[in-house]
Amino acid sequence: MLTIPPCQYAGWLSEANEVTGTPFPGPLTVHNESVTSAEGRPSASGAATSSDDARGHVVARIVTIVVALFWGVPFFGVIDLITVPIQDETFYEHYLIETGWGLLYTLLVMVPLILWAVGPQWRVFPQQVMVVAAAVLLTGLVTPAPRQVLVALLLALSVVPSLVASRTLWPVRGLSLRGADRTLFVLAALAAAGAVTYALQMIAAAHAGKPDDDTWGLMHLPMQAAFALALAGSASTTVLAGGAKAPGWRLSTLPTAVCAVWFGGVSIVYPDHLGSVGQPAGFAVIVWGVVWSAVALSRSP
Repeated sequence: MLTIPPCQYAGWLSEANEVTGTPFPGPLTVHNESVTSAEGRPSASGAATSSDDARGHVVARIVTIVVALFWGVPFFGVIDLITVPIQDETFYEHYLIETGWGLLYTLLVMVPLILWAVGPQWRVFPQQVMVVAAAVLLTGLVTPAPRQVLVALLLALSVVPSLVASRTLWPVRGLSLRGADRTLFVLAALAAAGAVTYALQMIAAAHAGKPDDDTWGLMHLPMQAAFALALAGSASTTVLAGGAKAPGWRLSTLPTAVCAVWFGGVSIVYPDHLGSVGQPAGFAVIVWGVVWSAVALSRSP
């Protein structure tokens, strides 16, 4: 608290009375909001708090990048994604489900986590990864695929550093249906309907004993079902983030758009493979991905 000396205050009052003709009360006491030490020097507590927060953000971002790379490399996200481009004949019959695994763990998990580490204000990206975890959990329970449930839990843990850095453990903060773009809402609804249909087909194929591939003891067909739901869920998260005008919401359309275009293209080239949606639906998926991203990027931030 700062008290102005009487002589200085009296001088100010005299000048003010001459200008306004209105007497001013006294005495005047001004509360100083700055933090000072007992000796009058600026306190180090405020600076220390800011420094601790900065270090916490750096640690959270580094941990998130390491976790993201785990999903992309040791968990075969990138490796499975390039199976078709490099024409690995070993997995020829499983090109579509290899592609689904690769898109899921590269574009819907690894990329969003890295984007949050680059821009911690973009909370929509860890929110999308939480939705991916929910999709993996749901399909793991429905199939059932117990090991997939464990993967879902690990995915959920992957966003903990970002939540801690944001000082919130409530992952849906910053999402709102109010103000959501109607066109994007319809596109997300179409994606959800198609995803549920496709996921049920993949789970039915797993129950029918269709020849499947596995990674780390995890069968691909249940994960392929999770991929479809994760794509639609990530798109829905974008719609809600857009409704709240959350930072980065338009950018968050790109991973889902690329997934749709990539998966649709592989389906067109290999229409008879397990997991393919066929050529007509493949074209439709590509169109959806292009329109989805184009509409979002045309909107104001």
